[in-house]
Amino acid sequence: MNSPDLISIPKYAAKNRLSIHTVIKKTMNGELPTLVKNEDGKEVTYIVLSEAKQPLPSSEPSESFDEIDYKKEYEQLHREYLLLKTKYEKLLEQQ
Repeated sequence: MNSPDLISIPKYAAKNRLSIHTVIKKTMNGELPTLVKNEDGKEVTYIVLSEAKQPLPSSEPSESFDEIDYKKEYEQLHREYLLLKTKYEKLLEQQ
């Protein structure tokens, strides 16, 4: 009946503990890949599982964290801190 990589919307919702409404919204937004089949004169929408698992790793925020040079960012923030600290101390001295 269904190939192993296809699952119906209600079964996907139950498996992932989501409401059917949420799953339908995700399919409408393109977050979940779908396949529409005509069965017994009715159009039935299935979620493609092999592709549904792929968007999660590609949207990992850790990739952007790897590109940050933390030492350089820390030094820049430290410089700004020292500037503000000296300005603050000068203001205190003037009072």
